[in-house]
Amino acid sequence: MDGAREYRLLPGKLPEAQKQLTNRYLVPQLSILGASVLVSTFLGMRQASPGTMIAFVICAALFITYIGFASPRRMRKNLIKCWDSYTLTIGPDYLLRKQADTPEIRLPFQAIKRIEHLPGRYLRVVGKDSGNVIGIPEGIEDFEGVLNTVSGVVPVTPAKRDRSLKSSLLMAFGFTAYLIMLWSHSRLLVLFLAILVSALLIWLFVYMQTNPNILRRNKRFSWFYLAFVLVSVLKVLEVFGRH
Repeated sequence: MDGAREYRLLPGKLPEAQKQLTNRYLVPQLSILGASVLVSTFLGMRQASPGTMIAFVICAALFITYIGFASPRRMRKNLIKCWDSYTLTIGPDYLLRKQADTPEIRLPFQAIKRIEHLPGRYLRVVGKDSGNVIGIPEGIEDFEGVLNTVSGVVPVTPAKRDRSLKSSLLMAFGFTAYLIMLWSHSRLLVLFLAILVSALLIWLFVYMQTNPNILRRNKRFSWFYLAFVLVSVLKVLEVFGRH
């Protein structure tokens, strides 16, 4: 043994984590989907036939309803699995995070670039190599002891922002831009938005495939992003193929 100590997440902190997950991710995402559909419907009324608009509204309503019922269950299931399997090992010169459905992350102390603390949420231990990030929820055993230990390696700084807000804004921008592209008949606007959205989707795909903190199930799902890139290409070919 090297004197390492292992920490697990406290079962009693799980309900609070579930509440935070719902408030910071699920509710904003559903709100964004609803707002984007309303914007798209308004734009589509000038472009499409009544039959097309009715079909779009029905499909959008069914999709949002499905997301509203399926996402909470899936999120809770994934959170419980990750919460129960999470372990943090602090050795004499390293941190080691293990968690179900993700590769383990080992960070030697000398490879730690910075440590951020978002009070009430987590610590983020960021490595010098891209993607090497260990998240330490405040629901872990002896959080104060963990905080004191890691702060002795690299000074802990306050997190500049809540990362859930950034992801929600990015989703709002991407989804709205994508729907506008689908409805538009302007060649320049479609080309611009197709390039923009495709670049965003490809970046997101690469990020999810290379990030060791992304669940393997979500990595597999990210392949669908490439299908949306294909739709963008087809839309460009459609508008430029018109006489």
